[in-house]
Amino acid sequence: MQRNKYECLEPPCIHVVVDDTRKIYAVFFEDWEGNIYLVKASEIMKASETINRIKNSYREATDSEADKLAEEYLGAEPVEEE
Repeated sequence: MQRNKYECLEPPCIHVVVDDTRKIYAVFFEDWEGNIYLVKASEIMKASETINRIKNSYREATDSEADKLAEEYLGAEPVEEE
């Protein structure tokens, strides 16, 4: 049995890992440092529905705009680079 290799070439990445034998899947988020986090598929689907609803009326934020959104709406703090 061959297993798929999931590789993140341009982080961050979202992986949908499928096990055909057990008929199961899981969704993972991989960050810039290679950390991998389980994400509920229902959360991804909910986000996708929102994106589909607004994508024709809004544009995706640039990196700096996204940083501001994360700070203002999510309470995120900038990470200081060393």
